[in-house]
Amino acid sequence: MEKVKQLPTKINFFNFAKKEVELIGDLKISDLSRLSEIANNKNDLVEVDLSFHLENGKTPCVEGIIKSKLVLDCQRCLDNLELDLKVPFDIAFTKNESQAEGLNDKFEIYLVGEDEEIDTKDLVTDEILLSIPMAPSHEFDCGLKTDKGHILQEVLEHPFDVLKNIKKADFGKE
Repeated sequence: MEKVKQLPTKINFFNFAKKEVELIGDLKISDLSRLSEIANNKNDLVEVDLSFHLENGKTPCVEGIIKSKLVLDCQRCLDNLELDLKVPFDIAFTKNESQAEGLNDKFEIYLVGEDEEIDTKDLVTDEILLSIPMAPSHEFDCGLKTDKGHILQEVLEHPFDVLKNIKKADFGKE
């Protein structure tokens, strides 16, 4: 088993799996373009630990864990929402779906086609984005905040109020 303390730009998953490489390192949130678009703490780090191996002697796989603190906007009150992420994952890299048959159900299938390398940042970003809630919000009822704590109510006319003014025609009687 070969341990590498720095994350490479590209991962050659088949060669890494044959050598049973373990990658440990950090990435800055600002370097993960899709993640930095939604995170408010762009200067913080994401810890990455990846262990490669061959499953069934032929399918390259990676077991990994990603740890980070993300600060996102709460979708209810728009204040900062801090999420402690610990994202474990197991991925099998296959060229087609038939190659995935016979693999343990714990593996996510990552179809790579004819590519022999994938971008490390893309892999890490994909796993983080899959783990965060679609609409992150505080666990407590934060609600909408307004000036001086008052809830503004809009006076709306009922859409059928206009019907009160219409006279009913009932065979010529009012």
